[in-house]
Amino acid sequence: MAGGSSASPGSNAGMLPMPTPSKARLPRAFSIHRIVMLSVLSFLGTCLFFVLFGRPDRERKPRADWKQLLSPSAATDVWPDGRGQYPTSNQEGEDGWMRGSGRTGINIDTPFNQDDLTYTEDECEAFFPDLYNEIDRSRDFYTYKKRWDREWLEETCDDGVWTHARVVIHNNRLYVKRYEKAGQSRTHAALALLHQSLVTGKEKLPDVEFCIGMHDWGSKGKFSLDRRDELKDNWLMPDYSYWSWPEHVGMYQDMREKVRAIDKDLGWAGKKSKLFWRGSLKVGTADREAMLAAAEGYDWSEMSELVWGSPDPNKGPILMEDHCRWKFHAYSEGNTYSGRLRYLQNCRVVVITHKPNYIQHYTHLLNGEWGHPDQNIVYVPLPESVKVDDKLLGRDRSWERLPEVMDKLLKDDAMAKRIAENQFNTFGMRYTTPATATCYWRKLIKAFGSIQQYEVELNGNETSYETFALVGMRNGDPGLH
Repeated sequence: MAGGSSASPGSNAGMLPMPTPSKARLPRAFSIHRIVMLSVLSFLGTCLFFVLFGRPDRERKPRADWKQLLSPSAATDVWPDGRGQYPTSNQEGEDGWMRGSGRTGINIDTPFNQDDLTYTEDECEAFFPDLYNEIDRSRDFYTYKKRWDREWLEETCDDGVWTHARVVIHNNRLYVKRYEKAGQSRTHAALALLHQSLVTGKEKLPDVEFCIGMHDWGSKGKFSLDRRDELKDNWLMPDYSYWSWPEHVGMYQDMREKVRAIDKDLGWAGKKSKLFWRGSLKVGTADREAMLAAAEGYDWSEMSELVWGSPDPNKGPILMEDHCRWKFHAYSEGNTYSGRLRYLQNCRVVVITHKPNYIQHYTHLLNGEWGHPDQNIVYVPLPESVKVDDKLLGRDRSWERLPEVMDKLLKDDAMAKRIAENQFNTFGMRYTTPATATCYWRKLIKAFGSIQQYEVELNGNETSYETFALVGMRNGDPGLH
């Protein structure tokens, strides 16, 4: 066949010709791959966008401002402490001080932290509603019976040996104008407790000026440790040992922890069913000698005079926490009150005493009524031949009926245990906790400020407490050193 040729194996005869690669086909192939890659990246980007920003506005949680996170008004998801919601910003004034806690529905049954020193006034009143009787009494005295002006301030401060500190509180800061050493570390501990009460407060306190007396007995117009009933013009403050009593007990919170450990370990049944007392006869001598005489010779008595340095464990000093190993404790007054009462109230024990002759800031809460469901202390009744209102009653007769009291308690262990539990719940778990001291001090300052009839300003003659604690008074008084 003209122009034809025969096919041979391996030839391309009869097949479609293969296309020759050319530059004209490269752009199409490249576009397909690019589209696929862009689609994948777009899909991933869309997913990421919805994860991060795709929630509706009503569900989106705003980012907290750093100032809010550092503020005490932040919510509990920032600073959880078991107290519930912290105050919100509308509880704060323009000056930055709190205006109450912002909490609602709190009362005496609301759980609280016994070591929290920062409670606001509404929290303090909710948790410790019956604590402030002495504050109300003094405020009423200076509202209706006596004017607290600068002349009276100077008269109360300048009576010689009775004043141990003159202080100014200005912008919630403590300044010392005068300092005198009292027995042991009393003045220093009292000032430290006052300073602690100021710096842990979140509410503005009034600027005030007053004087403090650290003797065992209160005196005219001063902030004092105690008073007799006829002394109406002084202000009662918490005992200095709420801070520390280093000469005998140490830090209050440390002692409380040791006491709780012994109480938990022994339980009521594990304690000795005896009446314990060991102390000095150099103070409150008549009262204490009468107490020892009333208990002498009885099997239930484990009472003796303290002999300092004695190697005999039955005569030497005993740790305060170890007092909790006895069910019953005799409590006698010293020069005035005795410091051991509040420590004993942190134990589940029965305190036996006579009606107190000296009033402390919280002792109105003592309930010695026999048979009362809330009885938290035992008063030895007066001899029947002595009139209750006899102002000339000698202390030497106030313990005569102690054996009758012990017989009654030993015969009714359930009653004794109830009194011990009432004491522990009333005082150890509430009214003698560290939180009460700062609450009381701040409320006391507010009450005092409400009757003070003069303005308080710094004049350069004061020493800030922070400086005083380190180097003493600026005027050369050695202060702590």
